[in-house]
Amino acid sequence: MKQSHPYIVGIKHRFAITPLLQSHLLEFSNDLPFGRAVSLLATATPSAQVSSSQAQRLTQHFGGLDQMEELLQSPGFGVDETEDTPAVEVLYAQADGGHLSTDEGYRETKVGRLFAAHQVKQISTDNEEVNLRNRIDRSDYLAHLGTHTDFTNRLNPLIKAHLENHPKARMVAISDGADWIASWIKRDFPEALIILDFFHAVEKVGEFAGMVFSSSTSREKWVDERKADLAAGKVNKVIMAIRSKAYDRRPSIAEKARVVIQYFEKNSYRMKYDEYRAAGYCIGSGAIESAISTVVQQRCKLVGQRWTKRVAAVLNVRAAFKSNKRPQIRKLINYQMGHSWAA
Repeated sequence: MKQSHPYIVGIKHRFAITPLLQSHLLEFSNDLPFGRAVSLLATATPSAQVSSSQAQRLTQHFGGLDQMEELLQSPGFGVDETEDTPAVEVLYAQADGGHLSTDEGYRETKVGRLFAAHQVKQISTDNEEVNLRNRIDRSDYLAHLGTHTDFTNRLNPLIKAHLENHPKARMVAISDGADWIASWIKRDFPEALIILDFFHAVEKVGEFAGMVFSSSTSREKWVDERKADLAAGKVNKVIMAIRSKAYDRRPSIAEKARVVIQYFEKNSYRMKYDEYRAAGYCIGSGAIESAISTVVQQRCKLVGQRWTKRVAAVLNVRAAFKSNKRPQIRKLINYQMGHSWAA
């Protein structure tokens, strides 16, 4: 871009490429390693003269801006309601973590995902024998490399903004057994309903059964019975069944039973699955497990990748695009170019 171009007046950075090209470069770079992003962009715009280092610097610049943090903490859905758009009656909040290879070894990257109940849609597949599966139309994401305290401090404003926009919405938090998640929700959102992921609870039953039964048929039958008990909200019945199977067994089985029973007793307040299902709530954390893969791993956990702290900017840009905040990103690009209107 020529230095005489009107965009240069009031520009807040020195990337001499047009706002449209910046937008394309950020979007390609959020999805692909920088070198591959530039190569793919060149196939669409052969005249664009950009490099992988330029793509990296552009991502670092926008991903590290205070305005990007404000963008991530602003609702991306539920703000454009019309007569045809349902109000947010149930706001799901989920969080979990996955590990990335960094210069400091493997570190956990935490991901938060928010979505409304009416955005969960059942879709069919080409295989008629396969059950319908859920698809979430829109979500807000936030990814963070660091402590869970810093992560929740960043995610809280986004949750609160949604709840302020929809004061009648019921917040439902679904998670695995991580203590920090339950403690965070109880402390910062005491009115929220906290649900322990149903399949995580069933997994605990399966781990115990694997130590007790030598016959796979008997094991599967016993686990299915306990699964039905859990679905019916009969946690005490599950505990009694585990205690009965552990009676007069070797010490390792007795110890496993003690650990699993203690887990169920501690989390029984968020295992009322019969009530949750009757109210129409989701009881699984598949949405956040999927988010860890799509937001973090598909971009940042490729073969040979090892990250520095600069991965934070990549995660910010990727979370913004995955949250369908392209219009806000383009406005930010134009603001950085010295203009408050879109090109």
